[in-house]
Amino acid sequence: MNLHEVYADLMGEMGKLDWKRDALLNKAVNILRRSEEFPASVMYDYQIQTSKNQYIIYFYREHPFAPVLSGYLCVMFDGTKRYIIKWTDKGIPEILILTSHFLQRYKERFLKQPELSANEVAVRFLSRNRTLRIMPVDERINKRIEEYGEFAGEGFLAQDGFCFKLSGEETISGDDPVRISFFTTFMPLSEMSDVQREAIFEECMKDLENLDR
Repeated sequence: MNLHEVYADLMGEMGKLDWKRDALLNKAVNILRRSEEFPASVMYDYQIQTSKNQYIIYFYREHPFAPVLSGYLCVMFDGTKRYIIKWTDKGIPEILILTSHFLQRYKERFLKQPELSANEVAVRFLSRNRTLRIMPVDERINKRIEEYGEFAGEGFLAQDGFCFKLSGEETISGDDPVRISFFTTFMPLSEMSDVQREAIFEECMKDLENLDR
C-alpha cells in the first residue's frame, strides 16, 4: 500500500473508532475517578474485523482535576518491528509514526519510569504534547544530519522537549500530498547542548518576528 492508501484506510475507520470510544467513555472515566496515582490512563485493544487493523483506544488524566483526554492509535508491524501510528484528521494529511527507539528514549530521558509499557509511553507522550511545532533542523541541532540528508531536515518542538524525525511526502496527481514522519529519538531541552538550544531559540524568535509583520 502507498501512503495515500494507508491514510485513506485510517481515515475510513474513524467512524467506527469514534463509536467505540464513545461506548467506552463512561467505563473509563469511572476507572480514572477511582485512580489513586496520577498521571493515569486506561487503554483498550480494539480490532476492526473487516480490515484486521489493530488499535488502542485510550483515556488519560494528568492529575485528579484535569480533564479526561481521549484518542486512538493504530498498531502496525513490519516484520519484527512494531510501530504506533497517529494521523491527522484536519489540515495537511500526515501520518506520524512513533518508533520503539523514540518511545524508549522518551521514557528514559523524560518520564524516567522504566516500568511503563510502549503503549503507556505513547499515550503519555501524545496526551502531554498535543501541539507539535515543526522546526527546521541544521547541523547545529543534529550533528549527524548529513547522514540522513533532506529526510532529517525537520523536527518537532514539543512541550516536553525536542523530537528528531525523518520525514517525506508522497504526491499523486489530483490528490493532496500525504506527509509521513518517523519519530526517531527524543531529547529534553535541559539535556541538549548550548549550541542546540540557541539554534532552537533562534527559530522560535523568527516566529515572533513574523507575527509582528
